[in-house]
Amino acid sequence: MAYDVKLLGIAENDIDEICEYLSQFYPSTPGKFLDALDKDLENVSRNPYMYPIYEYNKKYRRIVTNDYLVFYKIDEETNFVRVYRILHGKQNISTVLEKLQIQN
Repeated sequence: MAYDVKLLGIAENDIDEICEYLSQFYPSTPGKFLDALDKDLENVSRNPYMYPIYEYNKKYRRIVTNDYLVFYKIDEETNFVRVYRILHGKQNISTVLEKLQIQN
């Protein structure tokens, strides 16, 4: 059974900011990132358990897409995968995820 993948608003904002940043380098870079992200989210839809639990915050699973980490949770009751954040690997991820915990 396929899961519905839902990007939370803040994750959509992350994508917009990533694409804006990547567009500074080569015009095709944002499209390549989006293609890779779409492929990974398609994989999550088919099998959300294929990606590991994030070792520093076990409430999330993590996908590595290029230089970015996609953090998500699985809701078995509703067959939803909720994408919470998409962060560059060099960001202070623990702090960002802690702030997200407080807001949720």
